[in-house]
Amino acid sequence: MPNLRLVSPPSRTPPLFSRLRFDPAVEALALERLARLDVAAAREAFGRLVGQLDLAAPEVSAAEVVLLLLDVLQRVNRRIHRAAERDPAGLSHRADLIASFAAVPTAEAARESFLSTLDALLADLHPATGVHPLVERAQGFIDENYHRRLSLSGIAKVLNVSPNYLSRIVRRETGTTVTARIHAVRLEHARLLLARGGRSISEIAYTVGYQNYRDFYRNFVKYERSSPRTARRQMTRPEEASPPRD
Repeated sequence: MPNLRLVSPPSRTPPLFSRLRFDPAVEALALERLARLDVAAAREAFGRLVGQLDLAAPEVSAAEVVLLLLDVLQRVNRRIHRAAERDPAGLSHRADLIASFAAVPTAEAARESFLSTLDALLADLHPATGVHPLVERAQGFIDENYHRRLSLSGIAKVLNVSPNYLSRIVRRETGTTVTARIHAVRLEHARLLLARGGRSISEIAYTVGYQNYRDFYRNFVKYERSSPRTARRQMTRPEEASPPRD
């Protein structure tokens, strides 16, 4: 008798997710990284997840987007506070999330507030994971100054440490480099600006801190696996996108 192998039925993406360009695989990746307490990688994946959303998709209401992003944040909350039903912090965050997103008026506003809300949730992991204070200072400096000219040596000078020491600590604690973190933050903001429209791609490149378009394009393709123009086209409907000026 031949061996029989059970084959799982192919997964089907709900129509809402397809229209909105919500990728459950990216969400699963982000949650997996969160489960491993790789906070930086989890945040990057969540940023990718919301950055690629097509908020102008047909037959998708603002309320659906708001509720979907709230659901993602609640899933994050449950993973951070494993027993959210009994954890006062988990219950408090759960109630705060519902209250804050109930007042969000538009899909764009929901996307813009998603990452700041996510950061507030992830902040609870810092004491448990023992993140080096130097890493937190470096990441905070990058988050506040991503639009300026940044380098490993310049950040190390501000933090009063040697570049080699800063590089070693950041790589040990996060599994990535200072330069990669700079690119991740800049491209995260670039995705939001591309989705919002109203600016040329060259303007966006300079706005998020790149000194020339070539460096922006090269790093966008490297980290996003698509060109900026393709990403913009995927995030906006052609009739509502701003006329290209590049």
